[in-house]
Amino acid sequence: MTSPIEITPAVQQLIDRVGSAYEYEIIPVQPGYVKKEGRIVRGWAVWLSEFICEAAPAAAWENENGDLIYVATPLASVTQMLFIPDDNITPDEKHIRVSTSNNPLVDHLIALADLKDFLVQYGTVLEDGKVNFNTYTGNVYNHYDALFNNLLLFLSEGKKIGAKCYCGSMKPYSQCHGRNLPAAIEEDKKAVKKFNDALKEEA
Repeated sequence: MTSPIEITPAVQQLIDRVGSAYEYEIIPVQPGYVKKEGRIVRGWAVWLSEFICEAAPAAAWENENGDLIYVATPLASVTQMLFIPDDNITPDEKHIRVSTSNNPLVDHLIALADLKDFLVQYGTVLEDGKVNFNTYTGNVYNHYDALFNNLLLFLSEGKKIGAKCYCGSMKPYSQCHGRNLPAAIEEDKKAVKKFNDALKEEA
């Protein structure tokens, strides 16, 4: 994973989706850089992988000269970061993702990634970055995490939506694990919310 420097159509689509009042900037990455003179600027760090361009909530440091520096530990070894300042960002903001491909399988990959983000709110993030869930929510997360990883490998092999499913069923993906996936995700989101709301009421 890297941070895009070139503004491709997919990157521009992501910038438009973010909808910040400020222009994006390409800023240097210096993890942990914070000095007395300056201030924290909230916004979005933009990441680019093989199939997805995404914006993640992040913080940069504005020094006494007005220059921005990306200070959070990056997910990959990068020296520059595409950063979008945004006054309206909130601490619980979710990632924003767009496809870099015209392969509709990527839309399923994004839906799975978005669901994993949704589930994290019902867990406790540990120091090592792992998330501790209750048993029910953890089982749902593990199920969809496996689907995400299988689909990512499927895409990496150049497969399309009509290819035989990765599970070995010999059915097309669209008629197997891809069948009704968006609807299944929405149903499981509702079920997880209902379950966790009930736990709160019992506490």
